[in-house]
Amino acid sequence: MSWLKNIFSGKTEVPPTTGGTPEEVIRFYQDVGFFAGAEPSNVLKRWTAESGDLPNPRKPWDDAYLLRFSDGDVWADDPEADVCAENLVYSEVLPEWARISRGAFAPMEISERWESERGPISLAFNLAGKSAKVSPAYQDDWIDLEVLLQINALIAASGRQFECAVDGNFAVVVCLTAEQKRQMQTERRFPFAW
Repeated sequence: MSWLKNIFSGKTEVPPTTGGTPEEVIRFYQDVGFFAGAEPSNVLKRWTAESGDLPNPRKPWDDAYLLRFSDGDVWADDPEADVCAENLVYSEVLPEWARISRGAFAPMEISERWESERGPISLAFNLAGKSAKVSPAYQDDWIDLEVLLQINALIAASGRQFECAVDGNFAVVVCLTAEQKRQMQTERRFPFAW
């Protein structure tokens, strides 16, 4: 879990360069392609109902938590998902990631195979009419989010890549163009895992 070391690295957060208010942060993300048609005030009501206060525009991690309210654009969940041979979690999560990929990733006929209770694990599927395969690493009961890097290699021609931010038992996954990622990194210091 190389993304896990990012959580505990002790890096000091650098404040974003844009967004003085929570509403301005939401408008920034609307310009990047999130929160389509949403009123910033309604997004903030959802945030407040869940957390009791407003997001801090100077904390990049609040951006990651905020994006979970961008319906249809993100996968946000706990990566400690009781992953095991019996539960076939990857067979469920791949279609969820496909849903947020804006057409870049559309796996069909997904087959999840475990050689033993500790793997190796293989996911076979059809992608754009061709057979494809990725191999998540066994990580106890956690989803191996680095399998997204293998998927990225398969969808490179689409111009989109899966990216994520992980904070212990919370992960947000998005599918971005290089320009979207650049804007989020440079202007908001979004805490991407890779």
